[in-house]
Amino acid sequence: MATAASMRKLTTTKFRAPRSACIVRATNQQEASSTRRQMLGLAGVSALVIGTQKAQAVDIELKRWEKVGLDYQNNDRDSAMDIDIPQNEREGFTQAREAKDFTKARLMESKSRIENDLVQYINANRWETSRAELRRQLGNLSLDMNTLIAASSDKKGSAALKKEFFTEIDSLDFSLRKKNEEKALKYQASAVSKLNDFISKVG
Repeated sequence: MATAASMRKLTTTKFRAPRSACIVRATNQQEASSTRRQMLGLAGVSALVIGTQKAQAVDIELKRWEKVGLDYQNNDRDSAMDIDIPQNEREGFTQAREAKDFTKARLMESKSRIENDLVQYINANRWETSRAELRRQLGNLSLDMNTLIAASSDKKGSAALKKEFFTEIDSLDFSLRKKNEEKALKYQASAVSKLNDFISKVG
């Protein structure tokens, strides 16, 4: 009669995997991994060779700024980074104030956007886009109006018209925030009318 110890020994011997099978399995895995690495290596080398064949050298001709007639001391990019130049001049505000025709042209562009583009956004109920467009125009618009007021013969009257315009703009902005199409269109038309009065005043 078999003892408990002999039964455990038989059971262990019966289910133990042969050592040779483990070695063979590991060897096969190593060979497969090595083959994959070789294939990846060959693919990388092939891509490098193809890329090198397609690459073409381009001649770069370096020229001195004197030979091409450039003035590095009067360059807009260099001037914008020159800390010795006043901030307003570096950002172009001084130049805008000195060029009245440029200021009027920019003001007319802002007026056109408020008069046309903004109306389209309101009619489509694109409220966030409407408010964003309005704000884009107001930054330069206020600066340009101040520039034209300073050059106007009637500074007090021009300043009063600017105030009336921005009063309508405040009402327009409030209507846009409330998503009220009827009032937004009303104050948009009123604001454009006030801006036309200002333009006529400053000439």
